Amino acid sequence: MSLNANKIPSTGGNRAPQANLKPGAQAARVVQVIDLGVQPQRPYQGQEKPPAHMISLTYELTHAFMQDEDGQDIEDKPRWISEDFPFYSLDQDKARSTKRYNAIDAEGECGGDFTLLVGRACQVVIVNNPGKGKNAGKVYDNIADVMPGVSMPGYTQPDLVNDPKVFELDTPDLEVFRSMPEWIQEKIKGNLEYQGSALQTALGGKVEAPKAPEEADDDSPY
Repeated sequence: MSLNANKIPSTGGNRAPQANLKPGAQAARVVQVIDLGVQPQRPYQGQEKPPAHMISLTYELTHAFMQDEDGQDIEDKPRWISEDFPFYSLDQDKARSTKRYNAIDAEGECGGDFTLLVGRACQVVIVNNPGKGKNAGKVYDNIADVMPGVSMPGYTQPDLVNDPKVFELDTPDLEVFRSMPEWIQEKIKGNLEYQGSALQTALGGKVEAPKAPEEADDDSPY
């Protein structure tokens, strides 16, 4: 029997079920910036989309907390919410990455560097969306928008409770990589430029020679 705790399926422990987040703008700080690499994209309205370089931002909500079995806030466990989106040049003013960057760093103090956004204040607009298909009957918390941080007389936003994390594929920090949930690690390793990458080398992976494309079968959907 393996004693690797990362290989044991999670049972969720005794954590109490958590209610959906309250919709609307909530004060937050950026707590994680994760480089996901070049990822395949889902078709849109029946049309194939090319792969895109994706990043993930995680926000720590300042005034929303996990709750115990009695419904009381656990004040050292703030709620987190994340979003993934394609990473484009700031010249692309309609891109979500540009809108997010400009909301979080409205004064341009970070010079366009997303890794410097950790710890910065913002407001995250939460929406509750019903699940579809096999997820019908469930309600999910999603991010509709991100705005600059709260600015009002007498209000000082608390600092992050958790340590911020940054992961870049060009200079992979294995301690940060291994601290992430396994499904995120697998997503990063599944990126289309993983073969021969700095991360694969750091993990001791074998670089495979690219295979010649096979002739498609007549019944192949691709």
